[in-house]
Amino acid sequence: MEALNATILGLATPLALGLTQLLKGAGLPARWAGLAAFGVGLVSGALLWLAGLGGGSIGAALVAGAVAGLTAAGVWSGVKAASGG
Repeated sequence: MEALNATILGLATPLALGLTQLLKGAGLPARWAGLAAFGVGLVSGALLWLAGLGGGSIGAALVAGAVAGLTAAGVWSGVKAASGG
């Protein structure tokens, strides 16, 4: 089993955060933000792998991207809960 690709995880997480916020600003309903963050994370992981960052297999890159998207969704959820929204 391959280790989680830290390079892709570290790059895909802020990408997922930023792109999800842009999507919300463009009219994406807040209830779909988690799913959007997950999808953006997957796509980011694949694109970063195609760009040659991090090495490893495409499967490891997709898992790292999925974790990055879920992390981004968790950050938004945590901020919303902490702010009382």
